[in-house]
Amino acid sequence: MLGRSIRMAGMIHQLVDVMNEQTERHTELYGLSLEEKDAIIKNDIDTLQNLVNLKNMVISQNSRLEKQRISLVNDIAEVMGHKSKDLSLADVIEMLKEQPNDQEILRESGTKLKEAVNKLKEVNDINKSLLESSIEFVEYSLNALRSTIEPELPEYPTRLPHANNGGAGTFNTTS
Repeated sequence: MLGRSIRMAGMIHQLVDVMNEQTERHTELYGLSLEEKDAIIKNDIDTLQNLVNLKNMVISQNSRLEKQRISLVNDIAEVMGHKSKDLSLADVIEMLKEQPNDQEILRESGTKLKEAVNKLKEVNDINKSLLESSIEFVEYSLNALRSTIEPELPEYPTRLPHANNGGAGTFNTTS
């Protein structure tokens, strides 16, 4: 029983470390997204491209951390005698009712991570809206430009009048 408790405490602390690192990555993404918003507003394509590359690196790091987090939650579930591999953080916190200190540390870490994710979502929603507006403006500008470049062609009737009686627009072969 003591070995299980020590192993469990180690996994809980690993989980907290991973979640704290995820919070840092989300906070980093938030800062990059704020810079991205400014670049969108300024229409600074070079800066925007650099920020997208940086964000992709951070997202890759965060994906690795997410896999670690899921693996740790599954290991904790197994040690606690639970078969479900789809435990939420709230489920893990509930399982730790006999360990209130670990329960509180895990709850705080989860709250910080959730707050960081929500802040990131908000700024990404703003950026999405700005990009959609920019695309609409570009499409509008292209359509306006096309209308000034492409002259309106006159419409011709499908049948010319007097086509069979030697009128204008036909060749008269009886001269």
